[in-house]
Amino acid sequence: MKSLEENFKKNKVSCVSVIKVKGGDIYRGVSFAIERVGGVNLKGKSVLIKPNLVDPRLPESGEITNPEVVEALIKYCKEKGAEKIVVGDGPSYYQSETRLKDCFTKTGTAKVAEKCGVKWVIFDDLSYRKFRNVSPYTPPEFMVTDLVFTSDVIINVPVMKTHFMSKVTLAMKNLKGTLKRENKPKFHRNLARAVVELNKIVRPTLNIVDATLVRKDFPLLIAGKDIVATDAVTSSIMGFNPEDVEMIKFGFEEGLGEINLDKIKVEGDDLKGIKMNFFLPSEKIKEKFPLLKLEVENACCGCLIPILSCLSEFEESKE
Repeated sequence: MKSLEENFKKNKVSCVSVIKVKGGDIYRGVSFAIERVGGVNLKGKSVLIKPNLVDPRLPESGEITNPEVVEALIKYCKEKGAEKIVVGDGPSYYQSETRLKDCFTKTGTAKVAEKCGVKWVIFDDLSYRKFRNVSPYTPPEFMVTDLVFTSDVIINVPVMKTHFMSKVTLAMKNLKGTLKRENKPKFHRNLARAVVELNKIVRPTLNIVDATLVRKDFPLLIAGKDIVATDAVTSSIMGFNPEDVEMIKFGFEEGLGEINLDKIKVEGDDLKGIKMNFFLPSEKIKEKFPLLKLEVENACCGCLIPILSCLSEFEESKE
C-alpha cells in the first residue's frame, strides 16, 4: 500500500488560517480568517451558509454553530457583494419532524438570519437530487439537497467537537447534513468511507470551523478551502493526530486534500504548539461508568450514539 504522501500528488500548497477572536469581535475574526486563505469571489453570487444545527440546543452547549459566527458571515458576504444569501441545514435524523424548526429558532440562528434580512431554510422542505450506486460504501440510493448544486458558493461552518464514532466531527462530516433526513442512518454502517464519498459530490467553496465557544479564554476560527487540510489542522489543535482519524485519512487517500501538517501552510495568529486536549466521548463514558461493558461489535453509530448520549445525559443530571 502506498504511503499517505505518495497518494496525494497535487502540486499545490494547501492553506489554512487559524485566527484568535480578539475582544469578542467575531466579524473581524471571520474577515481575517477568510482573507488569510485568499478570500472568496462573492460579487453577484448566490451563497449557501451551512452551519451545524444538529440539535435545538443553545450555542454554549458546544454542539451547534455559534449564531454570532453565522451573523458575521452574512455581513461579510453582503459587504463583498453577494446577490443572494441563504442559511440552511438538515438537522439530525433523531429529531422529530415537528422539532426541525426548533433547530433554527431555539439555537438563535433564525433570529440572526431574519435580523440580517436573509432567508433560512430546512433542507427537508426543499427538493433533493437522487444518486444511485455511487460507491460500495454508500447506500444504493440516497438524496442530497438540491441547494448545494444551485448555489454559486457554499460556506461550510461546522463546530469544533468530538464524535462517538468518528473521533471528530468537523468540516467533512458536517456535509452529512445535506442528505435527505431518512437517508442519514444508511450512512452509518461505513460512516468514514461514506462521508468521504459524499465529500466528492458536495464541494464547499470555503470551510470555517467555529471554535469560538470551546474555550472562553481562547476563541478560535479555523478556515480553509481544502476541506481535508482544514480538518487536519483542526484535529491537531484538538490534540488528535489527523492520520488517526479515518475520515480525514481516507479523504486524503481519495485526493480530496492534504493531511500532512508539514505540507499545509498555516496563516494567522502564532498558535504554534497550541493543543486543546479534547477527550473522546467514549473515554468520558468509561471514566464515569467503569463497570459498564458494551458489546458493540456489529452496532452502527445510529444505534450506539443514542445509548451513549443517554448515559452522558444521565451522568450530567446527577451533577
